[in-house]
Amino acid sequence: MAFSINGQLQKAAEEKRNREYEVSLVEALKNSYRDIQEIEIDSSGYSVPPGDWSCFIKLTFSDGEVVQYGLGHSLSDTINRSGVVNTAESEILSSHFGSTGGNVRVIFSDGKESVE
Repeated sequence: MAFSINGQLQKAAEEKRNREYEVSLVEALKNSYRDIQEIEIDSSGYSVPPGDWSCFIKLTFSDGEVVQYGLGHSLSDTINRSGVVNTAESEILSSHFGSTGGNVRVIFSDGKESVE
């Protein structure tokens, strides 16, 4: 029973950490790119908790362009333009450098949705 409770506590703590990183990432992306309409976060997690945090994201811009890529993030990042992208994706991202001031629809890795 104690193992089950400890496992549940550990899982809850990891979910809380993931959400903290995901919310921080959303703010950093909004500070990095203009005209973001939607951010979908998938496969977030740590290499070895509490090691490096990374995820895959899908950015949808108001002009209909969509980019999907993997990236790392730190809670201290206020701008995040890092990521593993090809040339075409890099050109799309570069064309959207700026900031998004309005609300953005966010789909977190746990499937929950929010407007940030």
